[in-house]
Amino acid sequence: MPSARKVVAVTFGAVAWWLVSCRDIPAPEGGVLSLAPLRLPSPGLVAGDTMRDSTGLAAPLTVVAYGVNGDTLKNVVASFVALDTGAHVSGFWLIGDTMGKTVRVIGSVAALQTQPVSVKVTTSPDTMVPADSTLHRKTYSLIMGDTIVNTADLATLVRHKPATGVEAVVVKYAILRLPAGNPAKGPALLLMNGNTPSDRDTSDAGGRAARTARLRLLAKDTVAVDTAIVSATSSYRGRTLGSVTFVLVFTRQ
Repeated sequence: MPSARKVVAVTFGAVAWWLVSCRDIPAPEGGVLSLAPLRLPSPGLVAGDTMRDSTGLAAPLTVVAYGVNGDTLKNVVASFVALDTGAHVSGFWLIGDTMGKTVRVIGSVAALQTQPVSVKVTTSPDTMVPADSTLHRKTYSLIMGDTIVNTADLATLVRHKPATGVEAVVVKYAILRLPAGNPAKGPALLLMNGNTPSDRDTSDAGGRAARTARLRLLAKDTVAVDTAIVSATSSYRGRTLGSVTFVLVFTRQ
């Protein structure tokens, strides 16, 4: 038979559990239940400049807050902090200080904060040129069962003159001309990042950006030589750094 001491202990434990389980869960501070990840207007920031968006306009840091019902909260007060030297925050603006640094930035609302997001502090880009040949020739064979044809990298270099590569610059790719295809079977030509469709890249530490083009043979309407044209462009502060045109020639064996 259990002792009186054990019975009392069990009784008090049950009461304590009941009290805790029946208490109301306190509402989150300011009604904010969660925050979306902090999204930067750009992956890069030029030293001596304010962070800018893809149009070249100075763009503030932002964070989205959600309430208990999953709704987006309006008029929340957010603050931002740069965790590393190399850039600083002034209100909602991130300003670059030292070229070559990687700076982590966090945002906070009420008692919550986002995970740190890294931004590269670079020199100003002023030109973009081809990294290698702009003429790409590819052959394919239906007899061998080919269904797709991938080009080599359509590569560019973003630079600060005379030859310094600039990291974290967005390069946009666009198809200007594509082989004739059957719309019911989808596009005959796609821009790719590996096996993922993608029409933009961010320059690496050497200033290089690239995408490949994929010809989908099952979507083609012709069996003759097909020519496609792809352009790559980038800009800074709304000024075009350069435009590179790639000519792609696909030939059936």
